[in-house]
This record gives sequence, C-alpha cells and structure tokens, in this order.
Amino acid sequence: MTSAIGWYGPLVDLCKTDHHIGDIVQLLVFVHRSTPVQYKLSKGGEVIRTDIQVGDDTLPFFSVSLWKKQMGTMVVAGDVLLLQNVKIIKFGHAVEARTVEWSSLVRLVHPYESLLSKGVGELIDESQVGKTTLEKLCKVIKWVQRARSALHTTGSHSFAQLRNWKLPKQSESQNLLLLSEVLGLSNSCNAIFNASIGEIFLPFTRRALDDSNKEKMFVSRTIEDKDNSLAEDFICIGCQLCGSPLVSENRSICKQDNISLYCPKSLNHLHAVTLIYRPFMLYVWDESEYLPLLVRNKAAVVLFGNIRAERVYSCYRGQNHSQNANQTYFCRENNNEAVKKGLVGSCSSDADKSLEIKKKNNHNKNINFHLIWLVLLKMMLQQGKNSPLKFEATVNTSLDTEHGKFEMLSVSVPCSRNKLFSG
Repeated sequence: MTSAIGWYGPLVDLCKTDHHIGDIVQLLVFVHRSTPVQYKLSKGGEVIRTDIQVGDDTLPFFSVSLWKKQMGTMVVAGDVLLLQNVKIIKFGHAVEARTVEWSSLVRLVHPYESLLSKGVGELIDESQVGKTTLEKLCKVIKWVQRARSALHTTGSHSFAQLRNWKLPKQSESQNLLLLSEVLGLSNSCNAIFNASIGEIFLPFTRRALDDSNKEKMFVSRTIEDKDNSLAEDFICIGCQLCGSPLVSENRSICKQDNISLYCPKSLNHLHAVTLIYRPFMLYVWDESEYLPLLVRNKAAVVLFGNIRAERVYSCYRGQNHSQNANQTYFCRENNNEAVKKGLVGSCSSDADKSLEIKKKNNHNKNINFHLIWLVLLKMMLQQGKNSPLKFEATVNTSLDTEHGKFEMLSVSVPCSRNKLFSG
C-alpha cells in the first residue's frame, strides 16, 4: 500500500521500506520501546538521539531514530504514531528510518490502555486523519489487539509477574532477570544479567564533528565505511591497570586536571602506560529496558575476544619495520612526557615491551588482528540478530550513568547444562 498524502511523503508499510532506501516517507506504527540516548560532552556539546522500536500489521519490529529532542519526549511505549517525512536508510543489511529537519509526528492513539479498553470503531472516530491513513490505522489497531498477549514489553505492570529471584546479601553479586531491576537498585553492588548489545558510543573522537555529523560517534553509523579508521578512535595511550587515557586527541599529554594523577589500581600509584581501548559506552537491552555500560580497557579486551589494543593498532598501521618503528616512537614520546609529569614510573613502558614481544612472536605475524577486530565489531552490532550475552557489571549508586554508574566487568555466552549426559 503506497499512496501520496498531501505534500508529505507516501504512506508505506514497514515490509516495503527496503524499496524506499533514501526516500522521504510516512509510517503509521505501534511503539514497542522508546530508548532515549543522551550524552553531555566535556567540551559542552550535546548528542541527543531517541531510538524507538516500532511495528505494524506487515512487520512486527522496525527501528526508527529520532534526532529531535522535543520529538523524542513525545513518544511513549504503547502509542500508535504517524511519523511524517522520515528518511529510510540502510546500514549494512539493516534497514531503518531516521528523522530529518522537516520530520514531524502525530500521536493517533494514547495511552496504551485505550487500545485494550476501546473498540476499533471508537478509536478511529477519535482520529481526524485522511481516508488512506484511517485505513492503515484500522489495520494497525486490529493487529495490536490480536497480538497484545505477545506485546508484553509495553507497560511496567507487565513485568512484575516475571520476577522469580530473591534478594541476596549485599556482599554478593545480584543475579537479576531484567535490566529494569538493575536500574532500580538502590545499593551499590555487582549485578549479573542477560542482555543484547544494541549500540557502542564513543564520546571522544580524533575528528572534529559538527552537529550534523555527531551521529558518527555511534559506531553502528561508521562501521560500514570503506575507509575505516575506527582503530584510531578506539585506541589511545593510557594506563592498562585503571584504563584511563593519558593523551589528548592531538596526541599530547592531557592536563593533569583532566586525568587521574595517581593510578588507583597500582601498588605504587603510578600508571602502567601502554596502548589501550579508550573508555566507551556500550548500550545493552532486553525486553524491559536499555542500559548504558561504561567499558574500560580490561573489560573491552574481554568483549573483543581477548584481542589487546596494541595488537589491533599494530596490524592497523601495517607490519613493515618503518610503521612499527613509528608506533614505537609514538609510544615512547608520550611515555617520556608522562614520566616528566610524574604519571608513570619509568621510560620503558608496557607499550614498548608489548611491541618487542610481538617482534619475537613470529607465529602471530600473519594474523590480521585489526581485521578480526572489525569483524567482531560488525557481528556485535547486528542489532536484533544476536542472542543475549551474560554480563557482570558494578553498580555505583553514587555516580550518574555518564560517569560510570554501571561499569562492565565481564561478559560471557550463557549456556545451560546438558542433561543428556547426567547420571
């Protein structure tokens, strides 16, 4: 079904969006979930995006990115919306919609309870829209009412019956079923939960981005670039113990008020300098909520299949002697500056040692760790196609989400014991 409505784009079914890549269209959808994404950067800038998962009578799940703050605040899970003038885009194999400057939305059904308590005729009578839109609205309402038992992600009241855990002692890790329960913790502890990976956000990049390009800080938006230089964004000089970056974007030592002068993880309080993964935010989700996890170097190594940052960077820069020499010089130069400022203990950094060890390990010289790392990133960001993973994270209730309230410790693949071989 495709028809022109006034000066707006055509109203299209979600199952036909792949035929409208690059087009401006209208979508009439039911909202499963609304996920606001907000970060305030150290330079004073702000990146705001609201991701909503929607569906209609032709396709149950579809992603839309709202890049207008005021528009995101209008969306509530359970609403039926008419999204006007949104652009259909494709990232890799995933087709989704995003708002543009002239996008708008109309809430046709709100709140969600009215979908369950009112009949189709009554709901349609309350909507002042055109004939074609009215026909589509009728189909979506009937679909929601038929499938309402499966749409259990809407409304906080539907989660209470899923709880079957007992509150353990504060000193123990809390095994939780839902992210909504992790978000509701009032005491600091370790939490274990299952969740799917949705997005990776890099709050600091080596590139100066204007407002129109800030979405490139979301890795899913840049992972498919042919000229891929993500290693430059992910990897920096830092402390392998505490995971703190020790260089600024222009590869000079940061001001001491921007980084920790002493390493809290070191016995002598001195940083152990090496190439590390820059701290980033990992968005995970389940059927109840989303959660932003701060990921530092040690946890990032686990997330990336135990591939250390120096291996990725070495392969990225190339295997010839001159490039490795440049990398070694880069590490030593920054390390010497760090020594002068009292941030590290000696001029022989762990980065130098790791490079020397790599030269001796001839069995690794033909392994392209950078390519393997990129493949892992791409697989990780296949939103909606991967099974949930088991995460362990620290919950520090004295912090906010932007400064590590939820910090990832480890991740693994959950498995169940096979009873076929039990005696």
